[in-house]
Formats: sequence, C-alpha cells, structure tokens
Amino acid sequence: MNLAQSTPGDVVRVTRIDLDGAMRRRCRELGLAPGAVVHVTHRGGFGGRVVGIGADRFALDAQTCVHVYVAPVAPVDLTTS
Repeated sequence: MNLAQSTPGDVVRVTRIDLDGAMRRRCRELGLAPGAVVHVTHRGGFGGRVVGIGADRFALDAQTCVHVYVAPVAPVDLTTS
C-alpha cells in the first residue's frame, strides 16, 4: 500500500520510496526513509497527508504520497503482562 491510501490515525512503516534522487534525498533529510515509523495525522484537501515522525510533523503532497510505500504497524498492547 502507499501513503496516499493511509488514513488519519494510521501508524505505518516505510518500506520503499520510488522518487527521483533529489526528492528521495529531501525525504531522507526529513527522516522519511525505509524503516521509519510514520504517524498519519491529517488528510490534505487534495489527497496529501500530514505525517509525524518522532516529534516532527510535515505535509506531503498527494503525488509524493503515491510513491511512498508503507506497511501497517501492529499496535502494541501494553495492558498484558
């Protein structure tokens, strides 16, 4: 699935980024790289997403979201011992 298919509240792990060199480098600078855990916080008006990585939040346009592939992260149940 790609990031454009995610909804607010989803927690996903980046598996692949299919962007050109400059955009891929910019994503890495923001912390958006394979293996990163991303919290989807908002859906933009034209299909973009606002995502959180650690304490940082930033917006991605819809075209970029289509090229960022993710996998759901299973929620952790902290109530079991």
